[in-house]
Amino acid sequence: MNKSFVRSIFAAFVISVSIFLSSCATTVNFRVSRPAQLDINGAGTIAVLPFKPYGYTQSHSNESLGMQILINTFYQVFDIQDPQEKNVINNLRNQIITSLVDSPYIQLVSSDSVELALKSGAKNPADVYITGEVIYFDVNDEKHDKRKLVKESVNGKPAVYEIIRTWTREVTFNFRYSIVSSDNKVLYVYTFEKSKKTASDYSSKSSLPSAYSLLEDDIKNIARTIMRQIQPYSVSKSITLLELKTKDKDLKARMKAADKLASNRFFNDAFEAYTQIYNDTYIVEAGYNAAIMQEALGNLSEAEKLMKEIYDRYPETRVLRALSDIRNEIDMANRLKKQIEKPSSNNDSEDDS
Repeated sequence: MNKSFVRSIFAAFVISVSIFLSSCATTVNFRVSRPAQLDINGAGTIAVLPFKPYGYTQSHSNESLGMQILINTFYQVFDIQDPQEKNVINNLRNQIITSLVDSPYIQLVSSDSVELALKSGAKNPADVYITGEVIYFDVNDEKHDKRKLVKESVNGKPAVYEIIRTWTREVTFNFRYSIVSSDNKVLYVYTFEKSKKTASDYSSKSSLPSAYSLLEDDIKNIARTIMRQIQPYSVSKSITLLELKTKDKDLKARMKAADKLASNRFFNDAFEAYTQIYNDTYIVEAGYNAAIMQEALGNLSEAEKLMKEIYDRYPETRVLRALSDIRNEIDMANRLKKQIEKPSSNNDSEDDS
């Protein structure tokens, strides 16, 4: 192939990449708070009862979940025979408990205090509690024998092989957890089914990774999911700003300066810059980006008002999508506010009288 042709192709590629990189729209990232995914009736206290192992679940498989709660099978310390299952169960429960200890939204009470109240007939100190049971647990180790050529056949002598034995492990962990009210009403039931296998073979069975190490990421995800279901949480949100395409060098420079402020998280300064451009030119890109800056600052009412103004002037699909997204954020913010603001109660004063 002609060298000059190859150089031309390479040069064209470099130029196209440079143009692409230089024209990439600005993306802003910010944290947003989310309401708990489940309604747990404004519970202020919660307990995490011991989780039942697979062996115990098997022996009580004919009982309904409600009956299991009525006979208080969760209020006990379970003797978990399988050390691998025990490690998985304990890590999952500990991760949930650790997250609840640090929770600003709900107070953790010990499972012992719940059991004591149950036995004594006293008031349950937990508004809700979490029960969990392993509905299936299996560690399957498989051996694989492969022939490896040690010496090739020479002068009619047969080839020499040796048997190489390797091992793989697959772990299956199916877990069901419930959120139960203090009067033993089941509010929610969820099941997680996880299975992981070693990515490569191991030279000996003893060198296989533990069941927990294979399931570690899954256990973290289960704990995180449970926490997001029962209490508010925060996530990172990314929004791509509108890019201005213009031959007006001055206007382009002003927009780029505002974009830089936004990308560096100077959202208030970026809002001022975009707003000034919009007031001077009424271009959709500046108004849209100004509204997004208000959203990033957490000023959702102002963001909605401005984006509605932009949509009335420019009824475009991209603006309507942004407006709908802001309104969805307002709905979630209102749900979050209701969850955080505990309803006032006269129970305390009545008890004191």
